[in-house]
Amino acid sequence: MILDQLLQKLYDSGHRVLLFAQMTHTLDILQDFLELRKYSYERLDGSIRAEERFAAIRNFSKRSESDQNAAFLFLISTRAGGVGLNLVTADTVIFYEQDWNPQVDKQALQRAHRIGQMNHVLSINLVTEHSVEQVIMRRAERKLQLSHNVVGDHIMNLEGKEMAGAEMGDLRSIIFGLHMFDPTEVNNEEAYELKTSELSAMAEKVLAMRYEKTLGKNDSKFEINAGDLMDGHDVIMRESSSSTDPVLDEASYLSWVEKFKVASQSGDNQIMELESRRKGDDRHLKVEAAKKKEEEKKKAKWEAHGYHSLSVQDPCPMDGDMLSDSGSVLFVYGDCTDPSKVCPSEPAIIFSCIDNSGNWGCGGMFDALAKLSASIPVAYEQASEFQDLHLGDLHLIRINEDVKENNAPLWVGLAVVQSYNPRHKVPRSDISMPDLERCLSKASFSAAENSASIHIPRIGYQDRSDRSQWYTVERLMRKYASIYGVKIYVYYYRR
Repeated sequence: MILDQLLQKLYDSGHRVLLFAQMTHTLDILQDFLELRKYSYERLDGSIRAEERFAAIRNFSKRSESDQNAAFLFLISTRAGGVGLNLVTADTVIFYEQDWNPQVDKQALQRAHRIGQMNHVLSINLVTEHSVEQVIMRRAERKLQLSHNVVGDHIMNLEGKEMAGAEMGDLRSIIFGLHMFDPTEVNNEEAYELKTSELSAMAEKVLAMRYEKTLGKNDSKFEINAGDLMDGHDVIMRESSSSTDPVLDEASYLSWVEKFKVASQSGDNQIMELESRRKGDDRHLKVEAAKKKEEEKKKAKWEAHGYHSLSVQDPCPMDGDMLSDSGSVLFVYGDCTDPSKVCPSEPAIIFSCIDNSGNWGCGGMFDALAKLSASIPVAYEQASEFQDLHLGDLHLIRINEDVKENNAPLWVGLAVVQSYNPRHKVPRSDISMPDLERCLSKASFSAAENSASIHIPRIGYQDRSDRSQWYTVERLMRKYASIYGVKIYVYYYRR
């Protein structure tokens, strides 16, 4: 919530931001958040290839005054983007997660604080109080102090010695702060309500630190605690922090665990009651009955005209933690409508994106697929005629029924991921990511059933377009390739 407030104010005031996190899963969550808020961004982590990396840096480094399309935020994993980058167009660095090694975060900060930087650089560390994050932050401060004393040839004072020697055990670091929360309030929504005005005031106070001149130092460190600020206290300036070793009593901790178990059971009972209420809702039953009647009417029309739907049903949900090592995403050059050159004598599915207009287009993939088989545009137009063309549908068309000895089975998967409205200035919408995810899930499931690979062009990627969409597409492909254990070939077009 604080990050949301900070980014909104930074965006409105024309600042550029570097957002660092340790784990790529955290970057995925932050990326979904940025998509929700419609912020333009670039992403860099260990999975980004050299071509994407240079393009992302080049796009972000454009000055916002000369290019309105320059990205507002750069999403970076600390280890992958901590060295070797010059990103002086950014003047704000936000660490969503801290590293146990403070030098890593310090190097990451230097991506913006380099020669050529014309603005004050504000570095913000977001830390949850009474959690392992606070332990990491305090320990990092102690390590930096020790490093300064050794390199600077200073004599460590008594407080510094105590801080350096006060290392907590890993278990104590993890459970630090748990005993301070009342588990009986786990299901109390009012306990988590925060006033937006107070959070906004806190964000403004943080951003105002950019221009503070305290004690004539330009690299001053400040600590802003949400609880203290809401209680009327001012900003705390810290030159060196004291140790925050928790005073833990094993008996009190075990009693906290028992309270948590009881609170969890009561929460499960509340969920069961809500589910039973929903099932007994008459309005919901009426809506379901109307849908079922409409579906039966449509099926009767299909039977009368001999139409058979080629739409793939939604696969049964699988546990996302059960990932397969055999699945992978591979990048190749060539034509995705001719998969035999990449994997000869193997079953293959050609994946292509379409809209729900029912009108087969011309040029590009449309001409290539029509040349491959005349049955593809016919099947697409028939699906539209019989009202079988909905967003999120995947129509799987077999194009070589008569399989010879040297001819592997081949399908074309038409993914309905764009809506079409002729009344709009731009009638065809952008690719819908939720619908694309459904189609990728269906295609991966079908490929696993038929021991086939998937062949797909680079969806939504153009040299001058927003690359953030491609990052999302690539993440979805890796996800379903791993879940269903299939190979997905992504084709570059050699110019």
